[in-house]
Amino acid sequence: MDTAPALRDHQGGDFLAELCRLLGSRLRELTSMQFTTACSTVAAWSADPKRRRAPLFAQLSKVFFTAAANEMSSRLMTFAPHELNSCLAAFVSVGFSEHKFFASVGRAALARHSSFAPVQLTALLAILSEMRLVHTDLFNAAATFLSSRTKELRPVDIIRVLRSFAKCNVQHQGLCRAVGDEVVSRVKGGVSFRAEDLCEITWALCVLEHFNPDIFEILLKALRKVPVVPSDALTQLFECHLALETEQKSQYRRFRDRMDQETVEALQDHYREARKDERRCSDKHRSDVASVLKSLVEGSVHVNHRTSCGLLVDVAALRKRSSTDGFVHVDLDSNVTFVRSLDHDDPATAGIVIEGAVALRRRILQKQGLRLVTVRESEWRDLDESKEKRRHLRNLLSALGDVLE
Repeated sequence: MDTAPALRDHQGGDFLAELCRLLGSRLRELTSMQFTTACSTVAAWSADPKRRRAPLFAQLSKVFFTAAANEMSSRLMTFAPHELNSCLAAFVSVGFSEHKFFASVGRAALARHSSFAPVQLTALLAILSEMRLVHTDLFNAAATFLSSRTKELRPVDIIRVLRSFAKCNVQHQGLCRAVGDEVVSRVKGGVSFRAEDLCEITWALCVLEHFNPDIFEILLKALRKVPVVPSDALTQLFECHLALETEQKSQYRRFRDRMDQETVEALQDHYREARKDERRCSDKHRSDVASVLKSLVEGSVHVNHRTSCGLLVDVAALRKRSSTDGFVHVDLDSNVTFVRSLDHDDPATAGIVIEGAVALRRRILQKQGLRLVTVRESEWRDLDESKEKRRHLRNLLSALGDVLE
């Protein structure tokens, strides 16, 4: 079809819409390879913005992927690993996100994860994490499997697997040790990693509460050799500094002693400039929480407050307007601060896991002695009256001790 544009675009793309209708009704007759090709092809058609706006194609392509999900769920065990990944990539590209379907994929992948090549298993975890989905048993089984097969991972796969575990906040010290040792071994063997890749590796390990001093030594040497470091890498490096100084103080001391104060201050200044607003919720709800907090405590209440270490919180109550750290800090959780658990089919009973990057920053703040509570935006949205909001926030703050009037 892609080699016949005139036929493909016949009647404003309605011809392809009719093909979607036909394919959707005949999916059961297709082999797993043909099924994969059909999903990838319809996804490629959907990538055209003009075609996505065509009403009939938009409707029937959605019907196709719903039918494809139902059919695929009934025979997941027949798909080869690379076919499974290709189909999932197609579903993701069109925005398909049915919880029950991905939960069934997680169970099927768990049952046969050892039949995946390490690169294929890494790709599957990356797809799920990009969808903000985590199947805990699958991730843990994959971690055990990959820990013994790290030599088969390409550098990009090493970064991809750490990124997936960090995003989904799945702690597995065995995987962290195995991947860290593999990176050090490759560097000693002459393989080079870019400075920004080493920053991301170190940062992901910090998120997962693991520290490999040899990798950090390699990172510092790599940073000295490059004239310019990307902005994102510098923000990760500063968060690594905060995490290590807070959580790995004794092991980090020998590196910290070699860093002059000007370097640390420059990193913090860059971080402040790059991260001016960490808001991951609606501005309306953040302001609303601040207003309710102001009615409950004595002090100056601020939104998007910068703490003394440089990290931001959504709302803070300060004893004095000139203070840097407050006596109460509030963060709002929304659908972009957590990942959804696939451990249960029913999304109503499925738990949530705080995203690793968010958890890292909150962990640092709490270990530095700041008192922090979190408010779920979805719960706050359901509270109608100010009295209910006050009661809800008061209950959360009561866990912090004597902070209320």
